Amino acid sequence: MVPKVSSGTCLICRAPITKRKALNHGMECLQTANWPTGKKPSLIIMVQGQRSKKYWLIVLARHDALLGDIDQLIRDVWVECCEHLSSFRIGGAMYDSDDEHSTDAMAVPLADLVFPDSTFSYDYDFGSTTSLDLKVIGETPVTPPDTRLCLIARNNLPTVPCDICGDKARFILGDPDEENAHYYCSECLESAELDPEYVDIISNSPRDGICGYVEDPIAALSWYPSGWGADEIVPEIPGGIQKDITFSDEMEVDNEIAAVVQDIGSDIDAFVEAEKEVYGEEAAGMAGVSVMAFCTFMYGLYGKEIGAWDVASVQSCLVENLSQNPVHPEDWPENAVPALCRFLTHMEASGRLTNASELITALKDVEFEFQEEVASPEKSKAIFRRILMEAEEMGVNTNDLDEFAAFVVKELATLVGFDLESEEVQDEFSGLIEGEQPALSDDEIRTAMIFILCEDFCSRFDDETVLDRCKKITEDLFDHPATPLSRGDVVLWSAAIVYTACQDLGLIRPGKGGSPRLVEAIGLFFGFERSSIRNKAAALKKFLPVETSADKTYQSGEPIP
Repeated sequence: MVPKVSSGTCLICRAPITKRKALNHGMECLQTANWPTGKKPSLIIMVQGQRSKKYWLIVLARHDALLGDIDQLIRDVWVECCEHLSSFRIGGAMYDSDDEHSTDAMAVPLADLVFPDSTFSYDYDFGSTTSLDLKVIGETPVTPPDTRLCLIARNNLPTVPCDICGDKARFILGDPDEENAHYYCSECLESAELDPEYVDIISNSPRDGICGYVEDPIAALSWYPSGWGADEIVPEIPGGIQKDITFSDEMEVDNEIAAVVQDIGSDIDAFVEAEKEVYGEEAAGMAGVSVMAFCTFMYGLYGKEIGAWDVASVQSCLVENLSQNPVHPEDWPENAVPALCRFLTHMEASGRLTNASELITALKDVEFEFQEEVASPEKSKAIFRRILMEAEEMGVNTNDLDEFAAFVVKELATLVGFDLESEEVQDEFSGLIEGEQPALSDDEIRTAMIFILCEDFCSRFDDETVLDRCKKITEDLFDHPATPLSRGDVVLWSAAIVYTACQDLGLIRPGKGGSPRLVEAIGLFFGFERSSIRNKAAALKKFLPVETSADKTYQSGEPIP
């Protein structure tokens, strides 16, 4: 029997290749790519699924690349779903992403551990584990441009037959009530009576079908050579069913960000570095966030690349769009327009813009209107998600509870105008769940934020039935000896609590339909794919006591979407 050829694509020249010829082709392509060379050779590493070797990556690793770098690449391109732990095994030694004995377990240079022909392994998620095999298949003087690691080739999406008609499937149904996943083409999926809550696009990853994994093309794009777009990594699926299967609004925003990065990302980086030298790191971070948000609106909502910006569009973007930023430092409204003006000057100096003076005057003409709008809109919907994004932009270690909690409290207090030193403010935060508290602990801060966001979502219901259930779940999690709320993404906890409460009250019925609009509303509100929320909800139920109440049916009618 002739073995199947594993086809793939060279990410440098985009030529079709096979897994067997990937190394030879890659070496030839690197020689003609005009990439820089280093004083020490770079490693060429093959990464492939341990159980399914049809999934493979070829990675170019500079001599100073760290274990943590390749861990992040694997997560972004192939496996990340719920921030699970990971581990490398190299020569009998283990290197864990959350090693309690060594905070630098992943900060080890690859070149100190492996060399040509070395083999090692990688595991992600020690519950539903995805295991990978890695091998150093060569070395070259060529280095990745601007980064320590770069993808240079990967397998094409494997062909999976539709369970019904046998044609090429594009969707996977991972129903927890069944042991095996099912695969469907677009036509068969539309004709089948399936719960859309459990349907996802087939992913080009060995984690496909596991733990609700969904590809993130924006995260993967950062490891690709220049010139690639997010839509080329995960192509758009034709047909009206796409909106029911994917969060198209969120994907559209991701694609808009990717378009900005591809076109002027290096210019924005250079601008932020220049800002840092003059105004300091904090002000530069604020300017960078403002500029990136403004450019994303201009490219996405207005369909204008930077060379086509005009007076009307930049004024409208500033007043109607950028002003809706739900979370901002106290001095952001007065600094946003000056930062944008300096960015326009920078872009004219770089040759990407010819009418900077005209646009600067236009922005200044509506600056007061912008500042008025900043203070007026209802902005709580995305508050905590944006705080997390801001924390990541500012380099806050979100895995360090003390550091992250301190940052969140500062941002939240600044937003609402609270004095964090006030005893009254501390009492309000700590009393949200457990009543009056003499002190404000890290766990109380996180729990209060989680419940506030649940409360924010539940305002759409006719009564407080769902909110009361959210409160009971939050209290049970807070009281649990394992303190689960002290770890993980705050917003994802909130989403999972709301999801679980709605399930408990019969609004979401696993495998039986329920309200797809409600499931979609939860995902859009909290900013997570429904698969991630489902998985988190399943995990949190393990911490809840066995319910004894006989009636858990919601009686007040459908929620307002």
